[in-house]
Amino acid sequence: MNNELAPPPQPHSRTHTPPARSSPHPPPAAAPPSQANPHGSPTRIFLNQNVTPYLLEGMKHLAVNEPEKPLKWLSEFLEKKSKEVEGG
Repeated sequence: MNNELAPPPQPHSRTHTPPARSSPHPPPAAAPPSQANPHGSPTRIFLNQNVTPYLLEGMKHLAVNEPEKPLKWLSEFLEKKSKEVEGG
């Protein structure tokens, strides 16, 4: 039997990188895109270009105002937006 103790493991040598200094001002926020990025299937591209911007606008109003009849309100909003954008 060998009664010798094994030497303690040596700590791994690591290089110390000091933490990055943070600026007192947050980085400027990127502006949201003005239009959807045209990618995906033709159906998705069509919806993203012709429906989604107006649907999102209406959904934002719904979230803020919480009308009593949200579906009716949304349908009327989209009908009004359709007349503005598509004419008729």
